Amino acid sequence: MIGTKYLKKTVVAFSIAGMVAINPILVQADLGDQILKEGMTHDDIKVLQQHLKDLGYFNYDDITTYYGEHTVNAVKNFQKAVGLEADGIFGSSTYEALQTELHKVKFANVKPLVYKRLLKVGVRGDDVKALQEVLKLLGYLEIDNCTTYYGSMTKEAVMKLQRDYGIQVDGIAGSQTINTINDIIEGKIRKVAPKTPSRGSTEASSIGEKIVNIAKKYLGKPYKYGAAGPNSFDCSGFTYFVYKQVGINLARNSSGQAKNGTKVSRSDLQVGDLLIFTGTRGSSPGHTGIYIGNNKFIHSSSGKSKGVVITDLNSGYYNQRFLYGRRVF
Repeated sequence: MIGTKYLKKTVVAFSIAGMVAINPILVQADLGDQILKEGMTHDDIKVLQQHLKDLGYFNYDDITTYYGEHTVNAVKNFQKAVGLEADGIFGSSTYEALQTELHKVKFANVKPLVYKRLLKVGVRGDDVKALQEVLKLLGYLEIDNCTTYYGSMTKEAVMKLQRDYGIQVDGIAGSQTINTINDIIEGKIRKVAPKTPSRGSTEASSIGEKIVNIAKKYLGKPYKYGAAGPNSFDCSGFTYFVYKQVGINLARNSSGQAKNGTKVSRSDLQVGDLLIFTGTRGSSPGHTGIYIGNNKFIHSSSGKSKGVVITDLNSGYYNQRFLYGRRVF
């Protein structure tokens, strides 16, 4: 698998203004999970075209799901620019290079934070606001306007970052956390794989990846109430079927699956975890899915997509209805 703001210098030297915008494409796609090439039609191609357009390589007006001549030429030009073989095929090497270039653009005008003091709950200052700005840019802090106050939301955002990058999780922005943030900005480090308390991390990671790989084989299969595969599924039928392929027996319905395994918070989710959501009515379990990493999950949807799809966990509908994860392996 191939994968998934400018502030005045006071205590912290930090710049974000003038940053080049990278336009998001809100589609149910997971760029990098398969090779893309000429003649293919897939939602991932929309994402690829937009990224190439943001970087100045795709000059065609329309963003489509088709990998045609314009996309081939754009990929070739990008490959040449980054020193790869220009074959026009979007494979793993091109994906990694694209992520690197997008990161460079996103953080082009972001200056490193300068550590001067411990930042923790109750502290005020422009350095707090600078920290909030970069946490927001990294996707850890979801607020409209950054402030100079270090409150509970900032603490939680810092803890999420600390957890993702394998450093002490205390919610305090000390020198180690500030240095880690600067390394992220410069593209020097990536998130560490999450640990599991019940098995060795390598074993659990392998099982989780196997679950996800099996689940992805059924992308596009239609939704059918009461079905449990292999040609159609309802939501709990899909999770029941997938986990069964690796020897894990779940309850057949959503409410039963909500009791299987061990409860896991959203911040501790790992690849392969079972996800539990409320249904369309009330607050009890009514929908299930499988976490595939990068805040995305795969599930059999009865909505507009009507079938097995990959969805962003932050999307409004599912973000509001998420209850918890269940670790069943």
